[in-house]
Amino acid sequence: MMHLHFLPQPPVQWAAGQRLMLSLWGRALLRASVRGWQGLLTMLGIVLMIALSMGSAAQAARLDDELVAKDSTQQMPDLRVFPAGTKRKVAFFELMIPLIVAENQRLAEQRDWLLAMRKRAGDGGRDYSEREQERLNGLCDQANLPCDVTREDIGVSWNRLLLRIDTLPLDMVLVQAIEESGWGTSGHARNANNLFGMRCFSHGCGIGAAGREYRRFENLETGMAAYFSNLNSQRSYAKLRELRGRLRNAGQPVRSEDLIPTLSAYSTRGNAYFVTLYDLLRWNRGLMRTVRERLAANGALS
Repeated sequence: MMHLHFLPQPPVQWAAGQRLMLSLWGRALLRASVRGWQGLLTMLGIVLMIALSMGSAAQAARLDDELVAKDSTQQMPDLRVFPAGTKRKVAFFELMIPLIVAENQRLAEQRDWLLAMRKRAGDGGRDYSEREQERLNGLCDQANLPCDVTREDIGVSWNRLLLRIDTLPLDMVLVQAIEESGWGTSGHARNANNLFGMRCFSHGCGIGAAGREYRRFENLETGMAAYFSNLNSQRSYAKLRELRGRLRNAGQPVRSEDLIPTLSAYSTRGNAYFVTLYDLLRWNRGLMRTVRERLAANGALS
């Protein structure tokens, strides 16, 4: 399984050009020593500056490696290599849980920032900076709301925006992914990074039969973000958002069991779809918890 880890830090290796430069400076240092202590001190200072710059370059290179590792995206592996049963389930959860946690963390940070901005506005502290206006406009676009942000106003109600910038229960996301992708083994999961059965309706927009194609995503992270955006912004899931908002305002937990009945637009199967999701929750919740706890202990969810 691919998990997010920083790359190990190797010892600094001098390139051939760097070794040559050190050799040349060593010879120059010897010549300077013949000229007296002032020349020697000058050359020592120059060598020290070069060494420091080389160290800084090595540190920068290591930092770049860490950022590449942190920002790496994933393609859907073929989970059919695991036999159906516990091994495939564990592989699926190990893949999916970090993706869901990362998306929820991103939304939680956005929501916390919006709550802080709303409080500031309520305290008479508007006068949004250009950077704040830019971020507010970006969040309005993400929420699919027609905001008109100015220095004095965001052009939409804070409550309406906050309803659409929020997290989803991890186990609900997991059981929908299980049902919509066949534990990650469906063609649209394997070939299009689409684990939630999301469709598109223009010719060539994805994979599958023309007119009812499955959306194709560049990577798993993009597909995950699209699923969250679908539930958080589309009119079909307004009831989900309203119920989630009421539960939050009442200080109650937002549970999968409460939100699943609001997903009627996700499937034409009606109550049978809800029963399937409830069954998947009941049968797999213990294993979900076990895998998540192990991933957290290993630092894979930070």
